[in-house]
Amino acid sequence: MTLDRANNSPLDEDEIDELENFLFSEAVSEEALDYPSLHGLLTAIAICPVTIDESEWMETLFDGQPTYADSAQQTRIESLLRRELLGICDELEHEEPPELPCDLSLEEDSLLTVWCQGFMEGVFMREEAWFGAHEGEMAELLLPMMIASELFEDDTELQKMRDDSSLMQGLCTEIPDLLTDIYLLFRVPETTKKAPGKKASGKKKR
Repeated sequence: MTLDRANNSPLDEDEIDELENFLFSEAVSEEALDYPSLHGLLTAIAICPVTIDESEWMETLFDGQPTYADSAQQTRIESLLRRELLGICDELEHEEPPELPCDLSLEEDSLLTVWCQGFMEGVFMREEAWFGAHEGEMAELLLPMMIASELFEDDTELQKMRDDSSLMQGLCTEIPDLLTDIYLLFRVPETTKKAPGKKASGKKKR
């Protein structure tokens, strides 16, 4: 996948509305992601230590292939998606915590839950790559997203944490910084993160 970095301006509100309108149109499967979960998925794609082909993540996002009105509409929608992904990549590359399109709270009908569901969908696409070399660290770093996603309701321990509103509020506010930490964990060489007799120093400076 090659992103056109010459056009990396963030989507404005009208463009986000345009994207959302398409996602809720009859051209797209009813199981397609909405904008918050789309952003979550693309954040996982940007962080993933291995490249995921554009055609694969678009098929996951749309739950199949959309029925575009014409080639111009396809070019437009795919361009918006690429720009959204590029914007997230740029934030991470500059060690800036990504700005989520939702509040960092789990109030009723929370959009953060929807965002986390999309993010975890992206993690599941390459689960071995995420957990293979960093299983212990990744389980800890992904904990807030896993709990907030409500995808692990059979895990009584996670559900108990989810029911603790004070605990969850603290965990949720950490999510943007945790995303940067995970990104760096996958990309900072081991020799940089660890020196003999010293603690790991690969996390983002604050």
